[in-house]
Amino acid sequence: MTPPNDAAIVARHNSVWLASQPNEADLDAWAADGARIVINSRTHEETASLPFDMAAAVAARGMHYVEMPIGGSHGAGPALTRALGEILQADDGPVVMHCRSGTRSAHLYAAHLIATGQAGDDPFETMNWPGGRDPGMVRALLPPVGA
Repeated sequence: MTPPNDAAIVARHNSVWLASQPNEADLDAWAADGARIVINSRTHEETASLPFDMAAAVAARGMHYVEMPIGGSHGAGPALTRALGEILQADDGPVVMHCRSGTRSAHLYAAHLIATGQAGDDPFETMNWPGGRDPGMVRALLPPVGA
Protein backbone atom coordinates (compact mmCIF):
# COMPACT_ATOMS: atom_id res chain seq x y z
CA MET A 1 0.00 0.00 0.00
CA THR A 2 1.38 3.39 -0.99
CA PRO A 3 0.54 6.36 1.24
CA PRO A 4 -1.52 9.04 -0.47
CA ASN A 5 0.31 11.75 -2.36
CA ASP A 6 -2.03 14.63 -1.64
CA ALA A 7 -1.44 18.16 -0.45
CA ALA A 8 -2.96 17.61 3.01
CA ILE A 9 -0.38 15.00 4.12
CA VAL A 10 2.51 16.80 5.81
CA ALA A 11 4.53 13.86 7.19
CA ARG A 12 4.41 10.08 7.41
CA HIS A 13 5.78 7.75 10.07
CA ASN A 14 5.05 4.05 9.79
CA SER A 15 1.26 3.75 9.64
CA VAL A 16 0.61 7.27 10.99
CA TRP A 17 0.06 10.08 8.51
CA LEU A 18 0.10 13.66 9.80
CA ALA A 19 -2.01 16.10 7.84
CA SER A 20 -3.39 19.59 7.60
CA GLN A 21 -7.13 20.18 7.38
CA PRO A 22 -8.45 17.85 4.69
CA ASN A 23 -11.09 18.64 2.14
CA GLU A 24 -13.48 15.99 0.91
CA ALA A 25 -11.18 15.01 -1.98
CA ASP A 26 -8.42 14.34 0.59
CA LEU A 27 -10.82 12.10 2.53
CA ASP A 28 -11.54 10.22 -0.70
CA ALA A 29 -7.80 9.72 -1.28
CA TRP A 30 -7.19 8.59 2.29
CA ALA A 31 -10.02 6.06 2.13
CA ALA A 32 -8.82 4.78 -1.25
CA ASP A 33 -5.32 4.33 0.17
CA GLY A 34 -6.56 2.30 3.12
CA ALA A 35 -6.78 4.79 5.97
CA ARG A 36 -8.91 3.28 8.70
CA ILE A 37 -9.08 6.05 11.31
CA VAL A 38 -9.10 9.84 11.07
CA ILE A 39 -8.18 11.66 14.28
CA ASN A 40 -9.15 15.34 14.34
CA SER A 41 -7.21 17.54 16.81
CA ARG A 42 -9.12 20.71 15.96
CA THR A 43 -11.46 22.20 18.53
CA HIS A 44 -15.21 21.74 18.22
CA GLU A 45 -15.55 25.39 17.21
CA GLU A 46 -13.00 25.03 14.42
CA THR A 47 -14.58 21.83 13.14
CA ALA A 48 -18.06 23.38 13.20
CA SER A 49 -16.86 26.14 10.87
CA LEU A 50 -15.94 23.70 8.09
CA PRO A 51 -18.10 23.71 4.93
CA PHE A 52 -18.94 20.02 5.47
CA ASP A 53 -19.70 17.71 8.38
CA MET A 54 -16.32 16.16 9.09
CA ALA A 55 -17.59 13.21 11.14
CA ALA A 56 -20.25 12.31 8.56
CA ALA A 57 -17.84 12.72 5.64
CA VAL A 58 -15.27 10.41 7.25
CA ALA A 59 -17.91 7.81 8.16
CA ALA A 60 -19.41 7.94 4.65
CA ARG A 61 -16.02 6.83 3.33
CA GLY A 62 -15.85 3.85 5.67
CA MET A 63 -13.30 5.29 8.08
CA HIS A 64 -13.65 5.71 11.83
CA TYR A 65 -13.68 9.31 13.10
CA VAL A 66 -12.19 10.35 16.45
CA GLU A 67 -12.13 13.85 17.94
CA MET A 68 -9.16 14.64 20.18
CA PRO A 69 -9.32 18.47 20.39
CA ILE A 70 -6.20 20.34 21.46
CA GLY A 71 -6.22 24.01 22.34
CA GLY A 72 -8.76 26.58 23.36
CA SER A 73 -10.85 25.51 26.32
CA HIS A 74 -9.70 21.90 25.77
CA GLY A 75 -6.05 22.61 26.50
CA ALA A 76 -3.59 19.76 26.11
CA GLY A 77 -3.12 16.93 28.57
CA PRO A 78 -1.84 13.41 29.11
CA ALA A 79 -5.30 11.86 28.66
CA LEU A 80 -5.02 12.60 24.94
CA THR A 81 -1.69 10.80 24.69
CA ARG A 82 -3.04 7.78 26.56
CA ALA A 83 -6.11 7.69 24.30
CA LEU A 84 -3.94 7.96 21.19
CA GLY A 85 -1.79 5.08 22.43
CA GLU A 86 -4.89 2.92 22.88
CA ILE A 87 -6.09 3.72 19.36
CA LEU A 88 -2.73 3.01 17.77
CA GLN A 89 -2.28 -0.21 19.73
CA ALA A 90 -5.76 -1.48 18.81
CA ASP A 91 -5.47 -0.80 15.08
CA ASP A 92 -2.66 -1.40 12.61
CA GLY A 93 -3.63 1.66 10.59
CA PRO A 94 -3.14 3.59 8.57
CA VAL A 95 -4.25 6.33 10.92
CA VAL A 96 -4.45 9.93 9.76
CA MET A 97 -4.02 12.61 12.43
CA HIS A 98 -4.91 16.15 11.42
CA CYS A 99 -5.63 19.67 12.63
CA ARG A 100 -5.49 22.98 10.76
CA SER A 101 -1.81 22.69 9.80
CA GLY A 102 -0.90 19.33 11.34
CA THR A 103 1.14 20.91 14.15
CA ARG A 104 -1.13 20.00 17.08
CA SER A 105 -1.39 16.46 15.78
CA ALA A 106 2.39 16.27 15.40
CA HIS A 107 2.84 17.36 19.00
CA LEU A 108 0.36 14.74 20.21
CA TYR A 109 2.14 12.08 18.17
CA ALA A 110 5.53 13.29 19.49
CA ALA A 111 4.25 12.82 23.05
CA HIS A 112 3.09 9.32 22.10
CA LEU A 113 6.50 8.47 20.63
CA ILE A 114 8.24 9.69 23.80
CA ALA A 115 5.80 7.90 26.12
CA THR A 116 6.29 4.61 24.26
CA GLY A 117 10.06 4.86 23.89
CA GLN A 118 9.92 5.28 20.11
CA ALA A 119 11.08 8.91 19.91
CA GLY A 120 14.77 8.43 19.17
CA ASP A 121 16.85 11.54 19.86
CA ASP A 122 14.10 13.85 18.60
CA PRO A 123 10.49 12.73 18.11
CA PHE A 124 9.93 15.33 15.38
CA GLU A 125 12.90 14.01 13.40
CA THR A 126 11.71 10.44 14.01
CA MET A 127 8.34 11.25 12.43
CA ASN A 128 9.83 13.40 9.63
CA TRP A 129 7.93 16.47 10.85
CA PRO A 130 8.90 19.61 8.89
CA GLY A 131 6.87 22.12 10.88
CA GLY A 132 6.92 24.02 14.16
CA ARG A 133 7.95 22.46 17.45
CA ASP A 134 6.86 23.46 20.93
CA PRO A 135 8.54 21.45 23.71
CA GLY A 136 6.11 22.95 26.24
CA MET A 137 3.12 21.50 24.39
CA VAL A 138 4.78 18.10 24.21
CA ARG A 139 5.48 18.21 27.96
CA ALA A 140 1.84 19.12 28.62
CA LEU A 141 0.75 16.06 26.65
CA LEU A 142 3.13 13.63 28.36
CA PRO A 143 1.82 11.38 31.11
CA PRO A 144 3.65 11.81 34.41
CA VAL A 145 6.71 9.60 34.77
CA GLY A 146 5.67 6.22 36.10
CA ALA A 147 2.02 6.68 35.11
